[in-house]
Amino acid sequence: MNMNAKLINEGLKFGAVGGLLFLLINYGAWGMGSTNTFVSVISISSFIPYMIAMLIIVGFSLRKANNNILTFQQALKFAFVAYIIAAIIEAVGNYVLYNFLDHDLTAKVFEISRNKALKILQQVGATDQQIDETMKKMDADTKQTTLKNVILGLGLALVWGFCKALLISLVIRKEEKFGDA
Repeated sequence: MNMNAKLINEGLKFGAVGGLLFLLINYGAWGMGSTNTFVSVISISSFIPYMIAMLIIVGFSLRKANNNILTFQQALKFAFVAYIIAAIIEAVGNYVLYNFLDHDLTAKVFEISRNKALKILQQVGATDQQIDETMKKMDADTKQTTLKNVILGLGLALVWGFCKALLISLVIRKEEKFGDA
């Protein structure tokens, strides 16, 4: 198997692993039964860089298997393919959860988020007018997870994933040196 095919295959494989790990966390938190727990777990897990760590470790392994050479282009191909697959799995998983398994989940999560936003605004000393404007904007948003919202979220995840893939590629790449003979 040539290196490009191996990079794509590894990106597909570890993108699927990352996406399934996300689903495990997401559905596990939802399965605990409490929307407050669900919101807390999802919020906390979004800051855990498990995907970044996994892709860096696998990227170093790929580089080692390629005579310790991995160009920036190759590294980016591997990392971004992984993020594409993970984002698609996450989008489909969220759509299924919010639209088929728990129709009321979006509204419940919204209410918790609205209350947290209100508390934060009060703690930072926002004026009553600022609080009212913010709450009106939040209330105007839809309380459903539509296919449009999921696709927009997927697009945002892909842009963010590309940025992370660029940074990962800078870490795992190692170019061939031509001046050392």
